[in-house]
Amino acid sequence: MKAFFLQLPTLALLLPPCSALNIAITGTNSGIGASAASQLLTQGHTIYHACRTAEGAQEAVASAGGGIPMVCDLADLSSVRAFAETIAANTDEDALDVLCLNSGVSPSRSAEVPVMTKDGFEATIGINHLGHFCLANLLQPTLAKSENGRLVVTASSVHDPDSLGGTVQGDPATGATLGDLSGLGVEVGEAGAAVMVDGATTFNGAKAYHDSKLCNVLFAKEAHKRWGGTGDENGISVRAFNPGLIASTGLFRAAREDNPLSTAIFSFAATNLFGFSVPVEVGGARLAYLATASDDEVPSGSYLSAHKATSKAVSVADGFASAVISKEAMDEDLASRLWEKSAEVIGL
Repeated sequence: MKAFFLQLPTLALLLPPCSALNIAITGTNSGIGASAASQLLTQGHTIYHACRTAEGAQEAVASAGGGIPMVCDLADLSSVRAFAETIAANTDEDALDVLCLNSGVSPSRSAEVPVMTKDGFEATIGINHLGHFCLANLLQPTLAKSENGRLVVTASSVHDPDSLGGTVQGDPATGATLGDLSGLGVEVGEAGAAVMVDGATTFNGAKAYHDSKLCNVLFAKEAHKRWGGTGDENGISVRAFNPGLIASTGLFRAAREDNPLSTAIFSFAATNLFGFSVPVEVGGARLAYLATASDDEVPSGSYLSAHKATSKAVSVADGFASAVISKEAMDEDLASRLWEKSAEVIGL
């Protein structure tokens, strides 16, 4: 491991050279967002740090070594709209080229009552999907003005119940499935109200996270259908990816609080013994690669993932390449209905 970490600074050098871009990334104060921001700054790009609080954004700038601190609280749609309005007002050399929808939360598996967003939505779906959906729709016209307009979606292999980690200990009740979407956008708190996208009234934290990642893949699929193609006057390149299992990130915060000893043992074994948990710098390099790779290398509509859990590949050339999505994620009708209902519940 020591030898590997000595080589980490070279990851940024593995990414394709390109002209300087203006890149907004949600969630740069920790995890792969922080790592990607640092690597992209090293390459000469401008980074807009879209963080939940002003303090977090300032910390992100300090950690990355530069960039512009901004507030974008995905749990508050008024904050999302304010951020988008500010970014859209930028012109000429400051205009946005790339939007990376990266921030995410994962609730406690033991939680019986969901956390709510300011707008009354279950927080996992509200932040991971609805907040990002709103942001992308508001900034798509801005991205379309750039010759390098790109939308990058941080998804996960756990959107697929048949994947490693797609269920908790093989329990099918924890696998992603959106059903008829009857619970999407239902304001949490009313007696007997749905708390899961599929309409279930019993909260399941693991499934909520897996569902949110399925929403991400379906959103990227539909966004490519509606917006994809930089040759179109209003087109942008849409690409999604699986960053890999990264046990050291904040997504495992709830698990560490629930069971610190077992989580620490799992993290150590996954990273140091078996190697199927990759360092955060690898996940960051993958995000940075998706933000900068040309359409020739990563066509719009792509979903990229390493073909082996132990792989540390960060580009198509070295094995970070197109991957198969789940059967439900391939459902074009579901992708369309998710888009339309999401737009309805957030008022677009």
